[in-house]
Amino acid sequence: MCLEAVLRIQNKSDDLTIQSLQNNLRCSLASSDGNWPSHYMKLEHITRWNKFDIGIDRLQNISDDNNDHDCSWMKSEKFDLLLLTTAACADSLSVKSLLNLTGHFQFFWDRYEPKVYASILRHIHNQINELSCDQLAQLAHILSNIIHNRMSKLGDELLTEIKLIQLAISTHLLSGTGMLSSVDPTVAVRLVYDIHWVLTKSQKITLFNAIYHDLILNRSHWNLYTVTFILLHMCKLGVYKPSIIKSCLKNISRKLRISKYHPGVNQSHWVNSMLAVLANYTVASAGINQSIEEALQSFIEPPYINLSENQRKLHPNFSDVHKIFTSDWVVKLFDDISQHVTSQQIVDFNSLKCLAQIIYSLSLFGYKADSIIEQYNEAEKRLRDNVLTISTMSTELADLTELSRFINMAKSLVSPLSRNSSENEKLSVLSFPRSDWRFYYHCGFGLLESNVISDPLISANLLHKSRCLDQLYRLLFENKREFNIIRMHRLQCIQCSNGDNGNIPYFADILFQKISTRHTGKYNYVICIVHEQRDLVVKGPLLSLLNFYRETQRLPVVTFNLSVWQMSSKQGKKLIVQKFLQEISKRLDEVDHFPLPEIHTTDIILQFD
Repeated sequence: MCLEAVLRIQNKSDDLTIQSLQNNLRCSLASSDGNWPSHYMKLEHITRWNKFDIGIDRLQNISDDNNDHDCSWMKSEKFDLLLLTTAACADSLSVKSLLNLTGHFQFFWDRYEPKVYASILRHIHNQINELSCDQLAQLAHILSNIIHNRMSKLGDELLTEIKLIQLAISTHLLSGTGMLSSVDPTVAVRLVYDIHWVLTKSQKITLFNAIYHDLILNRSHWNLYTVTFILLHMCKLGVYKPSIIKSCLKNISRKLRISKYHPGVNQSHWVNSMLAVLANYTVASAGINQSIEEALQSFIEPPYINLSENQRKLHPNFSDVHKIFTSDWVVKLFDDISQHVTSQQIVDFNSLKCLAQIIYSLSLFGYKADSIIEQYNEAEKRLRDNVLTISTMSTELADLTELSRFINMAKSLVSPLSRNSSENEKLSVLSFPRSDWRFYYHCGFGLLESNVISDPLISANLLHKSRCLDQLYRLLFENKREFNIIRMHRLQCIQCSNGDNGNIPYFADILFQKISTRHTGKYNYVICIVHEQRDLVVKGPLLSLLNFYRETQRLPVVTFNLSVWQMSSKQGKKLIVQKFLQEISKRLDEVDHFPLPEIHTTDIILQFD
């Protein structure tokens, strides 16, 4: 094809990227960098990820000051004529040539009417069933890049054609998931990423299942890299499959048992990476619309909010997966991890950092790694003493201080803080990856100032919770004959005069109200905090809130486990609500025997800007 003859030049950008990553990996291994699994994952992905890209952007390096004859010709009307003529003849091209044209044209289509590119896509759409899985991956990636980078410039005709092709690709794959086994797993995963716009959650699970089962057919694939690969992409795609997670955990356990016979093999860095991916799974997601380098880096590190300029953007994750990590055999696995990690020597800052991250990741599963914390404290003291003898003291001490944040966060997650806790421990709360945990501590420290919630992530979490409370509200009215004197108010800010504590605002997911029979013109109140099962596993934030409420004011405080209620049958939900309302009625009657404080309530206002 004439256009391909013009554009086909040696493109070394991918080779340079791979070479750079190889150099990073070599330096990481040579320096015992604790982040070397991240470099390895990047290298393995980039090598496969970019080899299937098609199309050459010949205009990428052309500037107005470039006098090269070829460059000036590429910007001339003759080149435009060549492009448009080739597009007009697209119906006579072979499937392979048509796919190549689609790849090349992705860099030029916005120079013309969008319908020109739409006509090319229409031709390839008509031959979609003739494309191999490799070619489907190439096509899907082209379309994904266009949607992600140039959405505002797409005309209706071009956007419609792109969505139709993506739907056709998903239908083609779902009709025979065996197609995915014909390509490298990395390419198969990238294909799922690129069509995620048109996939439902169940369709993502179906396609990922096919990739997973293809991997486990060969037992030699079951190494720590494969386990990390599976967990990483399950997390990034938002695929929740408990059986796959449990299978990966069992393989980690098997690898640790084998390592007991090889004491010289240190698996701590790989264990750290796998725990970090699992920790990301439990708390939040950075989304899948990042470059592969950014995405891999963020998911192979434990999740936390970076208070520096490069703050990582976390989106709320409403799935509660902590029940997987409370089984006895999983707790035993965490014990084995602690035993393996503490058997290794801590010789430098990178190995100490690995230790701190493992402690923090385990705390996100509600596991307090006492033995690792003890080893960390001893190693940290030894390294700090060594730092005092060298000239680069300030930099090294700053690095060690940064690591203490992971330890403080771990302590704050597994056990509650109070208003009397150290400032460093309180500051560590700001780095929590879950907005609801930060909010619990915010209220637990008595820092709630008004009924306005300005944090968008906290507002999103409370909005999600309020939708669940609507179902509770409807069930309450079904019991109104029995409990017709109880009123229920959702998302309330409560202010009551508490003497020495002043007029402190308190937050309530639900505020129950009943007319007092002993104090004319007054009401009895009960505060209810609605929580997930994860808040009983990672109990520090919720306990801090409850302890503060019970210590500083006289209103009764009860809790409601939303996870247990949501997993119950329809009849089970009714029984849970009836039993809960009976408890509320009892607590309201008990309050009636004590002097009532002055209470003022207002609705919580959620802000999302």
